[in-house]
Amino acid sequence: MYSIGKFSKICNIPVKTLRYYSDIGLLKPSYIDPVTNYRYYDYDKIQLMQKIMLLKSCQFSIATIKEFIESSDQIQWKSILQHKINELEDQRTKMSKQIEEMNRLKIQIETEASIIPGPLLSDCYIENREEIPVYTIRKKIKVQFIDELVKDLFDRVYAFNLVITGKLMAIFHERELSQKEADIELLLPVEATDKIDGCRILSSGIYACITVKGPYSELDEGYKKLKSWIFEQHLNQIAKEIEIYEEGLVPANVNIRDLRPDLNRHPSQFVTKICIPVVKK
Repeated sequence: MYSIGKFSKICNIPVKTLRYYSDIGLLKPSYIDPVTNYRYYDYDKIQLMQKIMLLKSCQFSIATIKEFIESSDQIQWKSILQHKINELEDQRTKMSKQIEEMNRLKIQIETEASIIPGPLLSDCYIENREEIPVYTIRKKIKVQFIDELVKDLFDRVYAFNLVITGKLMAIFHERELSQKEADIELLLPVEATDKIDGCRILSSGIYACITVKGPYSELDEGYKKLKSWIFEQHLNQIAKEIEIYEEGLVPANVNIRDLRPDLNRHPSQFVTKICIPVVKK
């Protein structure tokens, strides 16, 4: 026989738990020394303890386990155990699905950088641009609210019954990165008119240009390449940069009465042209 201490180590169960199981009649010792009151357990108790541990790990209550140990009704307990097996199978199925979802999320996080690929930059080039009439709206706003400014611009163009002749453009006159604000002017080429406030002429001139295919958050890469090229070509920038949104959130055939972002276009497919007015040094 094993002493309670040895039995505790064999079964990996605290002595305190064994005494508790003995007191409630769940697992009684095989022999108790009448003089020392020491408790001893034989080999069969190891098998019984393993059965108790298994049932407990399957979330059966102590009362149910005690009833199971004492019962001789095998049919009843076969039914109860089968029910528990079915329940555990369901849990395993759910856990397997959760593990699959977690693995998919892990892969997505690991490859997040490739979900939206880096921008594709064209070669830099010089373009002679003619003057064009534009309708403009200018406001100092937080950059994340630029969509509202775009909506306001198209609402006004519709209200004045102006005819749009080109792509949406923007000039960032001032940026305050610490406050995430910018002094933004939005421009739309329109048929010439001098009767409406907000219409002006965008000057002609020589522009250094680059085309960026990718999300707007990657435009800085285009600016860096273009400004480096301007320096190498011994050119001087003489006015603010212009961004022309060739393909982006504003659909190509926009209905100005019902302006909506083009949600079918992935940000990696946006095409933006950056134009910087320059002169020779």
